[in-house]
Amino acid sequence: MTWGVNLAIKMERAYRADELVDALVIDSEGYIYGKVGKIAINENEILLFADEDKPDEKTIADVASLKRSFLGEVKKTFGSRIRRVSLEDILETDIRKELGLGLAEPLNDQHYLKYAERLGFPVPYVMATAERKEHKGTVDLNKVENIRITVIGKEKGTTAIKVILLSEPKEAEFRNIPIQDKVPYRSTEAIKDKLVIDSEGNALGYVDSVVLFKGIPGIRAYVQATGGQVNLSLLTRYLDQSGQSDVADQVRKHLMNPESHRYLLDIEELEGFMRQFRVTFRLPEKVMMTQDSREFVADIPWDAIHKIGDVVLLKSTLTDLRSQGYVQRL
Repeated sequence: MTWGVNLAIKMERAYRADELVDALVIDSEGYIYGKVGKIAINENEILLFADEDKPDEKTIADVASLKRSFLGEVKKTFGSRIRRVSLEDILETDIRKELGLGLAEPLNDQHYLKYAERLGFPVPYVMATAERKEHKGTVDLNKVENIRITVIGKEKGTTAIKVILLSEPKEAEFRNIPIQDKVPYRSTEAIKDKLVIDSEGNALGYVDSVVLFKGIPGIRAYVQATGGQVNLSLLTRYLDQSGQSDVADQVRKHLMNPESHRYLLDIEELEGFMRQFRVTFRLPEKVMMTQDSREFVADIPWDAIHKIGDVVLLKSTLTDLRSQGYVQRL
């Protein structure tokens, strides 16, 4: 038998193999087996290779401390004081001169280390903890119950949650965790910020807290919401400098009330102003301000929870939960 390039598993949506790289592989008990590293499509089988992140400590050069030490040795000349040249500029000039670098070439960490070597300057070192991927095992496609990719709010924007749900307790068995028929009650501290996933693998959000229904507890789920605002003073200054003074004047007239000292405006309000007065302009990053907040999306009763492991698995689909009134915003 020859397999196609798309993977389809009893579902209305198919995914290319490269789309599923880094997907969370979650077993039937809600425990994370690993993340998809690659997918091997052979003539008779399809295997998902799962990786797990392992801490990796190593000694690295502390370039930030090295730079501070260099700056402590820089001596300002009379000419540099007159021209108000910073210590950083003097140091960079010395490094370029010593290493024979052009003025346009940006300096990187290796340049500072090579400069220290030339001067016989001691280089400080620190222990740094990173993560490395280590192959954990394989998963047969026949053991996959569902695949979903869901985009939900996260700090500083949105993120795609890739989930591959297994039909077996693969990670629970790996950790020797007993299979539980009933989900015991848990405190907020025990499940706070765990990812909440419906029965099809759709991500709803994260656990905020345990809540109370009449006669039964439940969980409240949230997503991160990023609200964008514009600094009006910076915006009008930018418009003036970019030759759009007429637009800047309209912003001052209609949006900046001197009596209220208003200086921030929501993006939605600014877009409404642009539509009303038929003006368009680019918003540079320097005029933008963002604020992250939690947006509550669902209150789910405990008897709708299927399993609690590394994540919270629900018994129902997102559609069913929405029809029952548990999901407010998704």
